[in-house]
Amino acid sequence: MRDVTGRWSSAAGRAAGALALASGFAYLAYLLPIEGRDRAIMAWNLLIIPTTLYLGGRMASRGRVLAAASMAAGVAAALLWAIAYDSPGLEPWWIGLAAGWWVGVGWLLRTANRPLARLTLLLGLATTVDFVLTALNVPWPIYALGGFKIPLTIVWTFWIGLSIVRDPRWGEGFAALPTDACVR
Repeated sequence: MRDVTGRWSSAAGRAAGALALASGFAYLAYLLPIEGRDRAIMAWNLLIIPTTLYLGGRMASRGRVLAAASMAAGVAAALLWAIAYDSPGLEPWWIGLAAGWWVGVGWLLRTANRPLARLTLLLGLATTVDFVLTALNVPWPIYALGGFKIPLTIVWTFWIGLSIVRDPRWGEGFAALPTDACVR
């Protein structure tokens, strides 16, 4: 039975990694001056949700509450951003939730993958700055400081995707996936 669970874990990892990579390409497409940019940002957000769920399951042993809260914030941020990207009143919400997600994930990664943890925490900090600037509705020259999260997000999305694709059972040392406990 363990072999079936191991194969499921590898398949889930490959899927989560591949979807993160697809998400990164969708984000890049959003930055291009092409038609359909709204669909690209929607795709970026929807495609990152499986990776968010995968990371939450993998990192639960490092802190169940933080992993669950980060995962919930990540999923909520992605869903809000995907469906309400053109609603300025909701923008601070998805940015704030994304900041919480990345800070939580960065903290959980700190002993497992220091370079990725540092990037994730930096992304969380940049997103927190964007959240504050957006919530305060600051004028344009200052508001541009919130844009630092964009290149960091792209780098993070590709880095996490490649990490998981290269080792589909990435994070095995973090925790077993929830279905592993049912099999034992």
